[in-house]
Amino acid sequence: MCSNEDSAMLGRVASLFWCIWHNRNDKIWNDNTQSPSQVGSMAFVIWNEWFTVHQLQRHNIAPVEDPRPVRWEKPGVGWIKCNVDAAFVAGSGVTSI
Repeated sequence: MCSNEDSAMLGRVASLFWCIWHNRNDKIWNDNTQSPSQVGSMAFVIWNEWFTVHQLQRHNIAPVEDPRPVRWEKPGVGWIKCNVDAAFVAGSGVTSI
């Protein structure tokens, strides 16, 4: 088994390798590439998210849930409703709609 420091380093390296592999596939299939610094930044973000989730699970910390369930409501007569969702990673400049 790895020590905690070795395990963390192994996780960072695995995240970097996965991002390099993903970037390679994106180039082959979509003719789209990211710069090495973008790939490195994405690896950093992925590792930190993975590590944070596993730390929460290790300490049995449940995520905070909104007590009010979100329910869709149909629009009034003569109106059209367009539902939109978005997500972003704080500080990374990555956003998706």
